[in-house]
Order: sequence, then structure tokens, then C-alpha cells
Amino acid sequence: MAKALIVGFGNLLMGDDGAGIHLIRKLAKQPLPAQVELLDGGVNSFAALTELRYAAQGIFIDTMIGGGVPGDIYRLTDGHLDNQSCSNALSVHEFSLIDSLRLFKQMGEVPSFIIYGIEPATIELGMELSPQVTLAVDKVIAKIMEDLNSIM
Repeated sequence: MAKALIVGFGNLLMGDDGAGIHLIRKLAKQPLPAQVELLDGGVNSFAALTELRYAAQGIFIDTMIGGGVPGDIYRLTDGHLDNQSCSNALSVHEFSLIDSLRLFKQMGEVPSFIIYGIEPATIELGMELSPQVTLAVDKVIAKIMEDLNSIM
């Protein structure tokens, strides 16, 4: 059983929407505890979350539209799961991460988790992240390392 599952979501072909995937690739180059599993979740949160049942802790990274400025970082926890204000509007994907987690909770237990959302500058065809989101990715990596230090 992996103690922590870290999943990045997004579409690498759509600019800032690829932030979660870029983050996972950068994080894979860092020294991590053996109990940490990294996963490229692509754009299908439901399929990626099937791995969550093997973890004690989940950490998810995705692009989120929260009304802030590009590069803003949002941090949600499992305590936010029942909050109705966490809706599809936060996600740039058809079936949001929040929706997927809610469904998994109805089907059984969902371990403790943290979601990091990054406000995009642009979601247009292209493989590069905007400068604001590139900086946010590095900040989220630092926050994830802090999270891992506290849960390991």
C-alpha cells in the first residue's frame, strides 16, 4: 500500500491545463520517500482515482478556475468535499475532480486528501505553461514536500 498517492491532472496540449502533469514530471526528479507513488492522471479523474483505494493519503494537482489571478494556488482538503460551492465551475474538465471524489465517497471510504488547484492564465492549444503558472507549479511542489514531511 502506498502511503501517499500524488496525482497530477491536465491536458499537456492545452497550455496551463497541463500544470498538474508538468508538476508530476518535475516532482519525479526530486528525491521522494519510497512510500510515495506519482501518477499522471491525464484528464480522466475518475480512472486515476481508482488507485486512491490503495493509499492512506491523496494529493491531487489540477488547474482550477476559482476567480483569482493567474498563478493563484488553491488548497482544498477532504473537509471541502461536501461543500456545494465546490462545483464543476472549479474544474476545466467535464467530470471534475470534486465530482469524482464525491462519487468515490458514496461508494466507500475516501482517504484523507489535499487538492492543489492552480488558476490558469490561458487554456489554449500549446504545450508551454504561462510564466505565472510555471511559478505556481514550483510553489506547489514546495508545499507538497512540506505536506509529505508532515504525513510521513
